Formats: sequence, C-alpha cells, structure tokens
Amino acid sequence: MTRTSLMIAAALASGLVSLTPASAQSGAVAGAVASGAVGEQADGYLGIAGSVGADVRSEVESINIKRRAAYTDLAGKRGVTVQDVAAATGCQTLSSRVKPGQAYRIGAGGWQTKGAGPIALPPYCATAGQ
Repeated sequence: MTRTSLMIAAALASGLVSLTPASAQSGAVAGAVASGAVGEQADGYLGIAGSVGADVRSEVESINIKRRAAYTDLAGKRGVTVQDVAAATGCQTLSSRVKPGQAYRIGAGGWQTKGAGPIALPPYCATAGQ
C-alpha cells in the first residue's frame, strides 16, 4: 500500500464504516460479536474468532461478500486497489466501532479482546487518515 493510495482510500472509506451496522446483522451475529466469537479484522472484513454455529458462519461470509462488493465498487470508481479501500475501512472500524470486550485481529496475528483503551493499530493506519 502506498501512502497516497491509503490516503485516498481512507477518505473514500469513511462512508463505508457503516456498511454493516449492528441493526443490519441478525441477533445471532450481533450476539457473536458481543461475546467475542466474531470480530473485526484490520483487513476490513469480519472473522470467526471462536466457536460459532453454521448459521453465524454463513452470515459472516455473506456480510464479507457484501463488503468486498462495496470495496470493489469504490476502488474501481476512485482508481485505488480493493485492498487499500478495505484496509482503510478496517483502520476506521477498529478505531471507532470495536467496543471493549469485543474481538479484533491485526494482520495474521492472533485474536485479541479490546480493553478500555484504544487498539494499537497497524502502522499503515497512521497514514490512512492523513
């Protein structure tokens, strides 16, 4: 990711943070997020952090397909990569939507649970907002 493409993607992704608000998720997925079994990832997608049923797994996959479609559409319109839009959205999501007690993952690292303070974001997030 280049600094310029991340800056562009961050500006564009600001509207995408609301792609899957809690109200758009089923009670099962919202419960799995609240319990830490499903979490946000720095790559802009939801991930399975614990044990979940097939219904939750299927809905997470469906949400991620919708996110990728939105990222792809925006990337094509703005001339940046899908990965840049997804990563910029991931930075914004990790900093603004993940609540204490919820799971998140940065890169290929393990799942973590958000405490009371801010999440230590990946280095590229620092350039995404500039």
